[in-house]
Amino acid sequence: MKLVVRSLLDTKGSSVETFRGCGVPVYRTVLDAGADHDPDVVVITTPTPAHAAVCGEVAETFPSARILVEKPAAADLADARRVLDEIGRRQAVEVAYHMSFSPEVTWAVEVARVRADSLGAPVAIEASFSDPYKDEPESARLRFCNSWIDSGINALSVANRFVEPVERTSLRQLSEDSESVFEARLSCRKDDDAVEALLLTSWHVTDAAKTTRIRYASGAELVMDHTAVAGYLVQNGAIAAVFGSDRGIPRRERHYRALCQWWLVEGKPIVPIQVSLRLHDLLLRPRDDV
Repeated sequence: MKLVVRSLLDTKGSSVETFRGCGVPVYRTVLDAGADHDPDVVVITTPTPAHAAVCGEVAETFPSARILVEKPAAADLADARRVLDEIGRRQAVEVAYHMSFSPEVTWAVEVARVRADSLGAPVAIEASFSDPYKDEPESARLRFCNSWIDSGINALSVANRFVEPVERTSLRQLSEDSESVFEARLSCRKDDDAVEALLLTSWHVTDAAKTTRIRYASGAELVMDHTAVAGYLVQNGAIAAVFGSDRGIPRRERHYRALCQWWLVEGKPIVPIQVSLRLHDLLLRPRDDV
């Protein structure tokens, strides 16, 4: 499949940008772009608080286009439901859960499948997703809302590759707003087995760091280092499997290549719409500590 970028939309951008050596026109509004183009796919990468409004404009202007919106679908639950359920009933809407397509996650899913008998059932998941935004909290808030909304959806989408997140039992803010430290606890299931998940997100760090650990009934632990694009399995007190990568392809580009291969080339849904609605409900329901 050959993908061609026909136009860009940027309210503050120049009139022309370059993509793969070719000039691409830049429009100031969705309506302006609609006067010249009828795209197959529209990708929305605005700041999170604008996702729902832009999705609405795109749906009205391009009713036959497939919409891919950056995660999460919206900054609040009502808007997320409008994007996924209301607009999603009329045309295809997908959320770019790019972290769940990262190479280390794909590797870990296969390890868990192949070694299922020796690992036993998963019993606990711990994830920590941190970005160094404390020094620019207002800018980060305008773009991402807070660390939980921005990174919690990544942690949830990765966990969803291994278990079914069922219920959020608590969500607490552990810091002042500029540090944006949150703790979430979830009840999950894997077949008939209960799995507890503990998720931490933060902007109070020096460098970005993102990891997910899954513990199994056998005592084994499967670790994914999302920042390093690496992973390893500890089993019977030793390293039983290891995964690594080089710097030939940037980390996030690897995510989107795999996502686009899955969605655009192979024609598979990124996740079923009901799963996407459930992940956003777990993410965006009001906190327990306010």
